[in-house]
This record gives sequence, C-alpha cells and structure tokens, in this order.
Amino acid sequence: MTHFQFPPRSTRGSVLGFSWGQIGTAVAGVICLVIAANLLTVGRQDAAGGMLLLSLLLITVGLLRLRGRRVTEWTPIVVGALVQRAARQDRYRGGAFAASPGAEHLHLPGPAAGYRWVPALAADGLTEVGLLHHRREGTVTAALICAGSNLVLADTSVQQQRLASWADVLNLLGTEYADSGLVRWSLTARAVPDTGNRAQRYLVQRAVDTSSPAYESLAELTAAAAPSTQRHEVYLAVVFDLKRLSAEIADAGGTDAAIATVILDKLAGIDASVRESGVDTGGWLTPRGYAAVLRTQFDPQDQPHVDMRAGTQAGVAPHMGGPVAAENIGWSSYRHDSGVSQTLWVYEMPRQPVAMTWITALYTRTVGRRAVTVVAEPVPAQLAQLATRRDKVARAGDEVTKRKMRLVRTAREDEEARSVEQVDREQAAGHVRYRYSILVTVTADSEEQLRHDVRAIKRVLGRTGCQAVVLYGEQDQGFVAGALPLARGLKSIRGWAA
Repeated sequence: MTHFQFPPRSTRGSVLGFSWGQIGTAVAGVICLVIAANLLTVGRQDAAGGMLLLSLLLITVGLLRLRGRRVTEWTPIVVGALVQRAARQDRYRGGAFAASPGAEHLHLPGPAAGYRWVPALAADGLTEVGLLHHRREGTVTAALICAGSNLVLADTSVQQQRLASWADVLNLLGTEYADSGLVRWSLTARAVPDTGNRAQRYLVQRAVDTSSPAYESLAELTAAAAPSTQRHEVYLAVVFDLKRLSAEIADAGGTDAAIATVILDKLAGIDASVRESGVDTGGWLTPRGYAAVLRTQFDPQDQPHVDMRAGTQAGVAPHMGGPVAAENIGWSSYRHDSGVSQTLWVYEMPRQPVAMTWITALYTRTVGRRAVTVVAEPVPAQLAQLATRRDKVARAGDEVTKRKMRLVRTAREDEEARSVEQVDREQAAGHVRYRYSILVTVTADSEEQLRHDVRAIKRVLGRTGCQAVVLYGEQDQGFVAGALPLARGLKSIRGWAA
C-alpha cells in the first residue's frame, strides 16, 4: 500500500536555527544584562533589578516557541490585533449598512473586501459563471463543484490509480496553468446539515410502490435520520492573475467581457482535467450559487431557506453573499450573523508514514458544521530550484558550524535535512513544488457548542498525527481563508524564499 511521508516543519533559522528576530531580541537581553551589572556596581540596585528582569524577559522571548510559532513571530500579530481594535476595525457591518449597494459588488469583511462580479456566460450561452474580480489585487476567482466517489472502500489498485491521476492534475495546475496566469488554488470541503433531507426526497420521488413494507421501513429510517444527516460539499477554487493575462485580455478587447472570455477558456480546460482524473464535477458555481455558499457560511440559520429555493430563484442574490454583521470575540473566536466560528491552522503534518486515506477521519468521525481548506500556490520552477539550492547550502553550512563548535545534531535536524534531499529529488523528477496551508474552520450556534466541536476536531487531528493551533488574534482572516472558497490565506512569495 502506498504511504505518504510528510517532511517536518522546518526549524532552521538564519543562524543555528535562530531567526534574526530571535537573535536581535537575545542580544538586546544580553546588553540589558550588562547594563544591570554596571548599575549594580555603582550601587543603583533598584534600576539594576529592573534591567535584570527586562534582560530575562527578552532572552526568554527570543529563545522560546509558543503554539507552533516563535514568540517573536507573535509580535506583529498581537500589535496588529491591538491596532485593529483601537481603530474599531475588528467589527463589520454589511447588508443594509453597506456603503455601495450596487448589484455588481460583493460586500465581504476584512481581507476579502474589494470583490466585484464580472458577467460571464458559459459556452452554451445560457449558464452564468460566477467570476469574482478583486480590483486591488488584480485577480479573478472561480469555484468548481466537485464530487468524488468513495476512496476508502475502493481496492488498493483503484486508490493508487486515482492518486496518480490527481497528482497529474496538480502537476498540470502547477505547470501549464501556472504559466497561463494561475497563482493559487484551494480545495474547500465543508459539512453542513442536510436540512432538506435529500435521502427522503429521493425516496419519495423514485419510489414506485409506496404501500410495501420495504418503502415504509425506508421512509421511517430516512425521516429519523433527518436531524443528524450531513451534506458534504467540495469546491475547487482557482485564482488567476490578470497581469499575467494582460496581453490576452488586451487582444480580446480589454473589457470585462474580454476578461470573462479569457478566464472561461482556462476554466474549461481545468474542468476537463479534473473530470479526466476520475473526479465528478457539477460545473462552475453561478453567481447566485457562489453567493449562496458564502452567505450560508456567514449565516448558518439561512441554510434551510437557501436549500429550498429552486429554479431561477435558487441560491442568493449575488450582492447579498456577505454577512450583515461580523466581529472578533476576544482573541480566539469570530461571530458572524447567526454563527460563531473558530479557525485552526494545521502547522505540523504527520511525522510517521501514513496511508492514502489518513485524513478520512476528519470528514467521517466528526459532527457539526466545519470546513477543511487546503490552499496551495505553485512555486515557479526556477524559484523552486533556487530555494532548494539555498536550503541545501544552508544545511551544509549549519552542519559545518555545529561540527566546529562541537554542538549536538538532533534527529529532527537529520530528518529535516533528509526532507530537503527528498524535495530536490522530486523536483528533478518533474514534480511541482507547492507552498500550502491547511485550515479547519468550525462553526456552531453558541460558544459552548463551539468549544465542544473544536475539542472533537482537535482529538481527530491528534489521532491522525497532525498538530493544530488556534489562530489567536487572526480569527477574522482565518475565517475568510478557511471557510470561504476564495483561495486565500497564503502570504505572497518574497524574494527567492519558497
């Protein structure tokens, strides 16, 4: 059976595993210690005691890690959250309070603000496709409905075939489509209550003999399952950079219609590639369908009403996809309309080899409303080679330095070095290097229920070998990245670091 071996999260810093922020903080602590000794020499004991405490604090902050991050990495997060609260930017009012009520605008909070709808018709000339144009970032986003068959119950050969087919799709997205303007993609799998009880409706619509004992038994079973039935939905969101497509858009006229024409041509190829890999697709979300997904994520109690709409009234009006009100609750929760959410960041993948279905428990052994999102960004081939070369040189330099200083080399450092060699071999074999992040957003009706559901999710993640942490101070950004199929949540590549 095929197993995965995830590389450990790198702990290497600028010098001997320490970042420049840590080194600067520790040096400042040593300077304070020297000042404290000088003050003590001249008899100023109170001032010396204060500098000594400051020195210990700085050295502790510089050397320790807290919840998967260096303490120095928490500084911009805490400062940003405090500034956000001081400016009263930690709460959002949309809907009737929106500044621009135009039908082409989509009012979302925080980092998702700035989206507008671009009119687009599919090849049949009738079906609308929801294209979200972010004016400030210069990107266009679309989401594909996906529905795969059961992988757990399939034979090992079938599992390996599907895995190989999906690997081909990932390589295609990272090569051909990345060269054609694709900058990010995400897979969002959300579980929501099946308020419409599709099983019961299917039985009523397809049954021939409604007087048989078999029908009565199935009807009773489906009716009893209604309160606990969940519906699983999967969306593949793709983001295109308009700057990379500027020549094609200019040739097509340079208007919104030209943008739609160019993007729809790319989307048709992605849809075909996904279907060829064995994943069923339901087409690209329409504006009303896209807005319905966003709206029901912000307002869970609106889910039954949205599910009951059909025909031309299905979904939600495109400009009403955002929340009416949203705000941060403390440091660890996010309240939005009728729901309360908490987003977890999976900062460490399993260190032991895992089977192909290692994460299945996250979808099948948990209840409640949740969304699991994988956000990925393909790294350009030349940049990936430079990053790998830099990692190998840095590892070799650290090894030489530690040998000269007679420092101990840990097993984790050996494993990280092995993973660098593995990535180098995979890139040499033609595989695409990705930057990625996994986010899990849990939504509940109350804070008490939220705490219960989050504990259940953490237990499941722990059993799968993952280590997750709550995004303290970043819950508004975490919700946008983890709960909404917008392919957000990754920092831009800076320089030649990948």
